[in-house]
Order: sequence, then C-alpha cells, then structure tokens
Amino acid sequence: MNDIAPSPPQPARQLTLTATVGIALATFVVGLLIAGLVVWRMIPAQPVPEPQAAAPATKVIVAPPVASDPASLSARQQMLAAELAALEQRTAAVTGEAANSYGNATRAEGMMIAFAARRAIDRGSSLGYIEQQLRDRFGTTRPNEVAAIIDAGRNPITVEDLRLGLDQIGSQLALGPAGDGWGGSFVRMLGSLVVIHPRNAPSPVPGERLARIRRFLALGQVEAAVEEVKRLPGAAQSKAWLDGAQRYIATRQALDTLEAAALQGNAAAPAPARR
Repeated sequence: MNDIAPSPPQPARQLTLTATVGIALATFVVGLLIAGLVVWRMIPAQPVPEPQAAAPATKVIVAPPVASDPASLSARQQMLAAELAALEQRTAAVTGEAANSYGNATRAEGMMIAFAARRAIDRGSSLGYIEQQLRDRFGTTRPNEVAAIIDAGRNPITVEDLRLGLDQIGSQLALGPAGDGWGGSFVRMLGSLVVIHPRNAPSPVPGERLARIRRFLALGQVEAAVEEVKRLPGAAQSKAWLDGAQRYIATRQALDTLEAAALQGNAAAPAPARR
C-alpha cells in the first residue's frame, strides 16, 4: 500500500478562480456606474426656453386729410409758386456763373493766340500752328485782319529790315532823283545847307531828316518814319521801302484789332475735338 495521501480534486480549485474573476468584474461595473452617476450630476441642467412674446403691432400713420377749402388751396399754391420762383433764381444764377466762366476762358485763350501771333510777327518767324488758331478764333468776325497777319507771317518784314533798307537808299533820299544829272543833285545839296525854318519846328535838312527817321525806327515808330521819308527830295525813289513800311503798319493794326476783339470777348470758342 502506498502511504502518500491522494491530491485534492481539481474542480474545487477551478471554482475558486471563477469566483474571484466574477467578483472583480462586478466591482468594475459598479465603479463605472458610480462614476457615470457622479458625472451626470455635475452637468448643469439646460433651461427650458420661455415662449417669446408676440411682436407689437406696427402703428400705421394716417396722413391728415388735405384741406379742400379755397383759402387753404390758394395758400398752398402761393407757397409752391414761391418755391418755384426761388428755384428758378438759383438755376439762373448757376447758369450765369457758368456762362461767365466759359466766357472768361474763351477771352483768355483768344488773347493768348493774338499775343503769340504778335510775338512771331515781331521776330519775323513763321506762324506755324497759330495760322489755324487765328482762322478758328477770328476768321469769321475779322477775316481781313486774319488774312493780313497770315500773309505777314509767310512774308515777314521787321523793323530791322526797314532800317537796313533805309541805309541802302539813304543817299538817294537825300539827293533826290538822278534823272536831272549830277548838277541838279549838287544844286539841291547846296540849297539844303542854308534852310530857314521856325525855331520850334524840326529841321527840314535831308541829313537831319534821315537821322530822325533812324531814331523813329529804333523806337518802333514806323508811322512817323514814313511821314519823314515822304518829305525827302528822293521820296519818289523809295516806293519799295514805303510799301514794306505800310505792310508793317497794316499788320500791327490787324494785331491790335484782334487783341481788342479777344479782350471784348468776340473771339470764337474752339471747335470740339474730332473723334
């Protein structure tokens, strides 16, 4: 016989392990339930929204009835007529100011063109684009003056040209025509040595007249120079010089006329630009 006691049966040990696992799971589940209950109590309860009050009804403004009696209608018509008259006055004032501004601008532009033409003529240079500006601004109202200025721009003559021309014909002007020979010229020269004239009158001696003519040209007084040349013995031989001097005078008179027209606002407005 064996003395060794038999080992305890295995089913008892398995039961003990199963009970232990079950207890652990039950404890875990109970812990989760407790934690969930705590969290649920910590969340604040959402307030139940109260029902909104109905919006107040919009008030409808009822316009007072328009008076229909004759006195009220007459007063209203007078008020409207006064407002209309005031509006017309303001409109007329604005229109007048705009017209004045436009007129001043047109006047200034016309004067600038006339001054530019004078400056070119005085220098003896071509007018260039100023020709068309003169036609546009003054061609309708001052056609003769415009034509004279344009011709002077294409065939210029200056005071310096007149002075040089006078130097070339000075001796002929002083001695007179050479058709009657040197004897006639000598006699006229001797006659000019002794001349009786009033004390306050300019000397008629040809040499002194020539000196005065040169002074007049230096001062731009071409009209006075022309009058002195006409009184010299050889005035008949100065036709070409006198024609040039007359063209010079006519051109300046035309420029004066255009400047006066521009100053008075008689220059035409510029034509609209072509597109």
